[in-house]
Amino acid sequence: MPCRELFVDCDDHQLACLAHENPEASDPPIVWVHGLTMSVRFWEKGMFESVVAHRSWYSVSLPLHHPSTFSRPLTAETLNEGLFAEMLRVAIDALVPETEAKRMVHLVGHSLGGFAALNYAAKHPDRVASVVSIGGFMTGRARGLEGALQFLSKERFGRKALFHLAYRILRSHYLFLKIAGVSYGRRFRTLLRSETVEATLRHVYPDVCRHPVDAQRAFCAFLLDMDLFDEIDQIHQPVLFIVGDRDPIISPVHQVECARRLPQGELRLYQKVGHLAFAEAPDQFERDLVEWLERHDGAAAESAPSS
Repeated sequence: MPCRELFVDCDDHQLACLAHENPEASDPPIVWVHGLTMSVRFWEKGMFESVVAHRSWYSVSLPLHHPSTFSRPLTAETLNEGLFAEMLRVAIDALVPETEAKRMVHLVGHSLGGFAALNYAAKHPDRVASVVSIGGFMTGRARGLEGALQFLSKERFGRKALFHLAYRILRSHYLFLKIAGVSYGRRFRTLLRSETVEATLRHVYPDVCRHPVDAQRAFCAFLLDMDLFDEIDQIHQPVLFIVGDRDPIISPVHQVECARRLPQGELRLYQKVGHLAFAEAPDQFERDLVEWLERHDGAAAESAPSS
């Protein structure tokens, strides 16, 4: 399937997107959003054959993650929940124009990408057939490595220097990125032996090395103020939370509570799995994803404009 790369502009952000368009696709498309510190290329090496064969799929970068760019100084207004949703809206409108028959999309996000998908669904519900949140959240406080980065993101007691040091180490060698990535999981042997994980991390490593560190620090600080619970009643679309019961980054209790409180929330709890369900239990994840998408394709079909 050929890949088309494009950039969309929104409030001085230039957001990178990848379009994998299947001209024979009959099913509604999927928009994928990666997690913190990763890249728009995160999904390419491990995309499931069941998706490639039947759908067009798109990948949207988080802002302030290379190759996305930002053309003015960072301020408190660089990111907020409204602008975060607006950037995803602009990207989706560019990738899947509303004039197309398949104007509604499924959103799949990992970790911060899960938050981005839920945030978009709360503010722009008319384009969303369903949401799949993999290790996602509705409030931005993390644990583990991401929690440490959030702690260091605040400008006090020399934390800024420590954040820069930690980030310099992370991107100084591919091996450190791999160690950090594997630490997000629970099935360590599966992750270490996975050819897909290896290929994915090598694929995104050049982008990770070029993420602007000050922007990453600002993003981590921004996460601390995120809270979608005040908009939870606005998310009426079906939402599937895929949760590892040993997730070291986002509390499983928090994810289960999110699923319980959403009007159409559902839960798949993976046993002895961490933050990377799609890599730690790929067969189970693919089955659950395909079943979910097929069950909710009808929402997109029913909303499509008549020819």
